[in-house]
Amino acid sequence: MFLERVAIFKLALTTRDRAGSTDSALTNHGMAQINCLAQHFASSPTKFTAVFSSNLSRARITAEGICRAQVSPKDEVPLKPVLSPYLREKDFGSMECRIWKAAPPTPLPPDWIVPESRISMRNRAKLFFDEYLLPLLMRDPDGQHKIAVVAHGLILQELWSHLIELFVPADSELIIPYRRPMWSNTGYMTVLITPKPTENIPPPVPMPGFALVVAGVDNKKHLVGLRRTGGGLASVAHDRKQKKIDQFFR
Repeated sequence: MFLERVAIFKLALTTRDRAGSTDSALTNHGMAQINCLAQHFASSPTKFTAVFSSNLSRARITAEGICRAQVSPKDEVPLKPVLSPYLREKDFGSMECRIWKAAPPTPLPPDWIVPESRISMRNRAKLFFDEYLLPLLMRDPDGQHKIAVVAHGLILQELWSHLIELFVPADSELIIPYRRPMWSNTGYMTVLITPKPTENIPPPVPMPGFALVVAGVDNKKHLVGLRRTGGGLASVAHDRKQKKIDQFFR
Protein backbone atom coordinates (compact mmCIF):
# COMPACT_ATOMS: atom_id res chain seq x y z
CA MET A 1 0.00 0.00 0.00
CA PHE A 2 1.31 3.42 -0.25
CA LEU A 3 -0.12 6.39 1.50
CA GLU A 4 0.75 9.44 -0.57
CA ARG A 5 0.39 9.07 1.96
CA VAL A 6 0.15 5.25 1.91
CA ALA A 7 1.18 2.60 -0.61
CA ILE A 8 0.13 -0.94 0.19
CA PHE A 9 2.27 -3.64 -1.36
CA LYS A 10 1.96 -7.37 -1.43
CA LEU A 11 5.32 -9.07 -1.03
CA ALA A 12 7.09 -10.80 -3.88
CA LEU A 13 6.44 -14.50 -3.53
CA THR A 14 5.09 -17.08 -5.94
CA THR A 15 3.45 -20.05 -4.27
CA ARG A 16 0.54 -22.47 -4.52
CA ASP A 17 0.69 -23.20 -0.81
CA ARG A 18 -0.69 -21.50 2.26
CA ALA A 19 2.63 -19.87 3.15
CA GLY A 20 0.88 -17.98 5.94
CA SER A 21 3.11 -17.22 8.92
CA THR A 22 5.76 -19.71 7.76
CA ASP A 23 8.98 -17.86 6.93
CA SER A 24 9.18 -19.25 3.40
CA ALA A 25 11.89 -18.29 0.92
CA LEU A 26 11.55 -15.96 -2.04
CA THR A 27 11.86 -17.41 -5.52
CA ASN A 28 14.29 -16.11 -8.14
CA HIS A 29 11.31 -14.64 -9.98
CA GLY A 30 10.21 -12.98 -6.75
CA MET A 31 13.62 -11.32 -6.44
CA ALA A 32 13.34 -10.07 -10.02
CA GLN A 33 9.93 -8.58 -9.18
CA ILE A 34 11.40 -6.81 -6.14
CA ASN A 35 14.19 -5.30 -8.24
CA CYS A 36 11.68 -4.02 -10.80
CA LEU A 37 9.53 -2.50 -8.04
CA ALA A 38 12.49 -0.85 -6.33
CA GLN A 39 13.78 0.68 -9.57
CA HIS A 40 10.28 1.83 -10.46
CA PHE A 41 10.04 3.96 -7.33
CA ALA A 42 13.67 5.07 -7.51
CA SER A 43 12.98 6.58 -10.94
CA SER A 44 9.66 8.17 -9.92
CA PRO A 45 8.93 11.38 -7.97
CA THR A 46 7.75 9.26 -5.02
CA LYS A 47 10.35 9.41 -2.25
CA PHE A 48 9.28 7.48 0.80
CA THR A 49 9.68 9.00 4.23
CA ALA A 50 8.75 5.77 6.05
CA VAL A 51 8.54 2.08 5.09
CA PHE A 52 6.75 -0.44 7.31
CA SER A 53 6.96 -4.17 6.75
CA SER A 54 5.90 -7.54 8.05
CA ASN A 55 8.79 -9.17 9.90
CA LEU A 56 8.56 -12.31 7.75
CA SER A 57 11.67 -12.43 5.58
CA ARG A 58 9.86 -12.47 2.22
CA ALA A 59 8.23 -9.12 3.06
CA ARG A 60 11.30 -7.72 4.82
CA ILE A 61 13.51 -8.38 1.77
CA THR A 62 10.94 -6.64 -0.44
CA ALA A 63 10.92 -3.62 1.88
CA GLU A 64 14.72 -3.55 2.08
CA GLY A 65 14.91 -3.55 -1.72
CA ILE A 66 12.60 -0.53 -1.88
CA CYS A 67 14.64 1.30 0.76
CA ARG A 68 18.01 0.57 -0.86
CA ALA A 69 16.86 2.02 -4.17
CA GLN A 70 15.67 5.29 -2.59
CA VAL A 71 18.27 7.99 -3.15
CA SER A 72 19.08 9.84 0.09
CA PRO A 73 20.90 13.18 0.40
CA LYS A 74 24.54 12.83 1.39
CA ASP A 75 24.10 13.66 5.09
CA GLU A 76 20.78 11.87 5.53
CA VAL A 77 20.46 8.52 7.28
CA PRO A 78 19.53 5.82 4.70
CA LEU A 79 15.93 4.69 4.83
CA LYS A 80 15.32 1.38 6.61
CA PRO A 81 12.07 -0.54 6.99
CA VAL A 82 10.32 -0.66 10.36
CA LEU A 83 9.36 -4.28 11.01
CA SER A 84 6.11 -5.17 12.74
CA PRO A 85 4.65 -8.57 13.71
CA TYR A 86 1.20 -7.00 13.29
CA LEU A 87 1.70 -7.20 9.50
CA ARG A 88 2.46 -10.93 9.41
CA GLU A 89 0.26 -13.04 7.18
CA LYS A 90 -2.61 -15.10 8.55
CA ASP A 91 -1.50 -18.07 10.63
CA PHE A 92 -3.13 -21.10 9.01
CA GLY A 93 -2.37 -23.33 11.99
CA SER A 94 -2.09 -26.97 10.96
CA MET A 95 -2.96 -26.01 7.36
CA GLU A 96 0.30 -24.06 6.98
CA CYS A 97 2.21 -24.93 3.78
CA ARG A 98 -0.57 -27.17 2.47
CA ILE A 99 -1.85 -26.44 -1.03
CA TRP A 100 -4.87 -24.12 -1.16
CA LYS A 101 -7.20 -26.83 -2.47
CA ALA A 102 -6.33 -29.24 0.37
CA ALA A 103 -9.10 -29.90 2.89
CA PRO A 104 -8.56 -30.54 6.64
CA PRO A 105 -8.33 -34.24 7.55
CA THR A 106 -11.40 -35.99 8.93
CA PRO A 107 -11.56 -36.50 11.82
CA LEU A 108 -9.25 -33.77 13.04
CA PRO A 109 -6.23 -35.07 15.02
CA PRO A 110 -6.06 -34.11 18.73
CA ASP A 111 -3.10 -31.75 18.14
CA TRP A 112 -4.85 -29.89 15.31
CA ILE A 113 -4.20 -26.12 15.38
CA VAL A 114 -7.11 -23.96 14.22
CA PRO A 115 -6.25 -21.20 11.68
CA GLU A 116 -6.20 -17.59 12.89
CA SER A 117 -9.60 -15.90 12.77
CA ARG A 118 -10.48 -12.77 10.81
CA ILE A 119 -11.27 -11.04 14.11
CA SER A 120 -7.70 -11.70 15.26
CA MET A 121 -6.31 -10.38 11.97
CA ARG A 122 -8.51 -7.30 12.10
CA ASN A 123 -7.29 -6.60 15.64
CA ARG A 124 -3.68 -6.77 14.41
CA ALA A 125 -4.52 -4.41 11.54
CA LYS A 126 -6.08 -1.95 14.00
CA LEU A 127 -3.06 -2.14 16.31
CA PHE A 128 -0.75 -1.45 13.37
CA PHE A 129 -2.78 1.59 12.32
CA ASP A 130 -3.06 2.96 15.86
CA GLU A 131 0.60 2.47 16.80
CA TYR A 132 2.37 3.20 13.50
CA LEU A 133 0.24 5.11 10.98
CA LEU A 134 -2.00 7.24 13.17
CA PRO A 135 0.91 9.02 14.96
CA LEU A 136 2.35 10.02 11.56
CA LEU A 137 -1.01 11.34 10.37
CA MET A 138 -1.51 13.35 13.54
CA ARG A 139 2.04 14.71 13.42
CA ASP A 140 1.75 15.60 9.73
CA PRO A 141 -1.80 16.82 9.06
CA ASP A 142 -0.80 18.51 5.79
CA GLY A 143 0.17 15.27 4.13
CA GLN A 144 3.90 15.52 3.58
CA HIS A 145 4.66 11.90 4.51
CA LYS A 146 4.90 9.25 1.83
CA ILE A 147 4.56 5.88 3.53
CA ALA A 148 4.95 2.34 2.20
CA VAL A 149 3.40 -0.69 3.89
CA VAL A 150 4.78 -4.03 2.69
CA ALA A 151 2.85 -7.09 3.79
CA HIS A 152 0.75 -10.04 2.63
CA GLY A 153 -2.53 -10.45 0.77
CA LEU A 154 -4.89 -11.47 3.57
CA ILE A 155 -3.61 -9.17 6.31
CA LEU A 156 -3.59 -6.27 3.81
CA GLN A 157 -7.29 -6.91 3.14
CA GLU A 158 -7.97 -6.55 6.85
CA LEU A 159 -5.87 -3.38 7.06
CA TRP A 160 -7.76 -1.97 4.11
CA SER A 161 -11.14 -2.90 5.64
CA HIS A 162 -10.12 -1.11 8.83
CA LEU A 163 -8.99 1.99 6.93
CA ILE A 164 -12.23 2.51 5.00
CA GLU A 165 -14.22 2.34 8.23
CA LEU A 166 -12.27 5.28 9.65
CA PHE A 167 -12.66 7.91 6.95
CA VAL A 168 -15.37 9.84 5.18
CA PRO A 169 -14.52 9.03 1.54
CA ALA A 170 -13.73 12.06 -0.60
CA ASP A 171 -15.18 10.08 -3.50
CA SER A 172 -17.22 7.06 -2.46
CA GLU A 173 -17.26 5.70 -6.02
CA LEU A 174 -13.55 5.00 -5.67
CA ILE A 175 -13.98 3.21 -2.36
CA ILE A 176 -17.03 0.98 -2.77
CA PRO A 177 -15.72 -1.34 -5.55
CA TYR A 178 -12.69 -2.22 -3.44
CA ARG A 179 -14.21 -3.66 -0.27
CA ARG A 180 -11.96 -6.73 -0.65
CA PRO A 181 -9.14 -5.71 -3.03
CA MET A 182 -6.64 -8.22 -4.40
CA TRP A 183 -2.90 -7.77 -4.91
CA SER A 184 -0.57 -9.45 -7.38
CA ASN A 185 3.00 -10.12 -6.25
CA THR A 186 4.60 -6.67 -5.76
CA GLY A 187 1.39 -5.08 -7.04
CA TYR A 188 0.58 -1.97 -5.03
CA MET A 189 -2.38 0.19 -4.08
CA THR A 190 -2.01 3.95 -3.84
CA VAL A 191 -4.11 5.68 -1.19
CA LEU A 192 -4.31 9.45 -0.68
CA ILE A 193 -5.06 10.64 2.85
CA THR A 194 -5.62 14.37 2.90
CA PRO A 195 -6.94 16.99 5.34
CA LYS A 196 -10.59 17.91 4.84
CA PRO A 197 -12.83 20.55 6.47
CA THR A 198 -14.96 19.01 9.21
CA GLU A 199 -18.27 20.73 8.33
CA ASN A 200 -21.21 18.38 7.78
CA ILE A 201 -19.26 15.28 8.82
CA PRO A 202 -21.27 12.90 11.04
CA PRO A 203 -20.03 12.71 14.67
CA PRO A 204 -19.35 8.92 14.70
CA VAL A 205 -16.59 9.18 12.08
CA PRO A 206 -13.27 8.27 13.81
CA MET A 207 -11.09 10.44 11.51
CA PRO A 208 -13.23 13.57 10.95
CA GLY A 209 -10.36 15.80 9.78
CA PHE A 210 -9.22 13.59 6.91
CA ALA A 211 -10.48 12.09 3.67
CA LEU A 212 -9.29 8.91 1.96
CA VAL A 213 -9.18 8.40 -1.81
CA VAL A 214 -7.98 5.39 -3.80
CA ALA A 215 -5.67 6.50 -6.61
CA GLY A 216 -4.84 3.02 -7.90
CA VAL A 217 -5.33 -0.67 -7.08
CA ASP A 218 -2.89 -3.52 -7.81
CA ASN A 219 -0.59 -1.36 -9.93
CA LYS A 220 1.83 -3.66 -11.80
CA LYS A 221 3.29 -1.39 -14.47
CA HIS A 222 6.78 -2.01 -13.07
CA LEU A 223 6.43 -5.67 -14.15
CA VAL A 224 5.76 -4.93 -17.82
CA GLY A 225 8.25 -6.93 -19.91
CA LEU A 226 9.38 -9.15 -17.01
CA ARG A 227 9.28 -12.80 -18.02
CA ARG A 228 9.97 -16.00 -16.15
CA THR A 229 13.12 -17.93 -17.01
CA GLY A 230 12.36 -21.09 -18.99
CA GLY A 231 12.70 -24.55 -17.49
CA GLY A 232 11.18 -23.64 -14.14
CA LEU A 233 14.30 -21.88 -12.88
CA ALA A 234 12.32 -18.81 -11.90
CA SER A 235 10.42 -20.76 -9.29
CA VAL A 236 13.36 -22.18 -7.36
CA ALA A 237 14.30 -20.62 -4.05
CA HIS A 238 16.51 -17.56 -4.35
CA ASP A 239 20.18 -18.23 -3.55
CA ARG A 240 21.81 -15.14 -1.99
CA LYS A 241 25.27 -16.45 -2.98
CA GLN A 242 24.34 -16.47 -6.63
CA LYS A 243 26.11 -13.75 -8.64
CA LYS A 244 24.07 -10.99 -10.18
CA ILE A 245 24.45 -10.33 -13.88
CA ASP A 246 26.39 -7.07 -13.38
CA GLN A 247 29.02 -8.95 -11.32
CA PHE A 248 30.03 -10.92 -14.41
CA PHE A 249 30.86 -7.74 -16.32
CA ARG A 250 32.76 -5.71 -13.75
